[in-house]
Amino acid sequence: MASWEWDEGAPEPVRKERAARSRKPGGVEPEPGRTHVSTAGLRARGWTAGMVRRLLGEPDLLRAHPYVRSAPPTRLYAVERVEAVERGAAFRAASAAAARRSTAVRAAARRRARELRARMTARPGGGRSGKHPDGTGWGNSGAGPVRRTDDREVDRSPPQEPT
Repeated sequence: MASWEWDEGAPEPVRKERAARSRKPGGVEPEPGRTHVSTAGLRARGWTAGMVRRLLGEPDLLRAHPYVRSAPPTRLYAVERVEAVERGAAFRAASAAAARRSTAVRAAARRRARELRARMTARPGGGRSGKHPDGTGWGNSGAGPVRRTDDREVDRSPPQEPT
């Protein structure tokens, strides 16, 4: 929930200070007076999109997007309901599974990057070696040497005579 939805009466410096405090790492606990949390707030608390759909279902409140009028409405969930679900065994199991998947995906990405670096450094010159791995060569096979132009020579068609 945006700060403007729960502290309308507060002066501007107080609103800015509260908004900055809510963005601090680890500051995912709801502040006093906060009644709803957005999907972005749920992500900060460790929720995935699938967990929100499966465990919370429909949002408790839909609000217009605060910055883009044509954007879909912001989905807001009651803090009490979110905390009750977070205390349950289903949330703990889903959260553990999501953490395992996330760790596995990160490890696979690191492994693929390591393998790619190893393949690139194993090639002569560290890159293309002049020949395709199947031995045929790169580019148009059999096209002959490519004529290159330099700054003094420009390929142009001859001028046409006016008719």
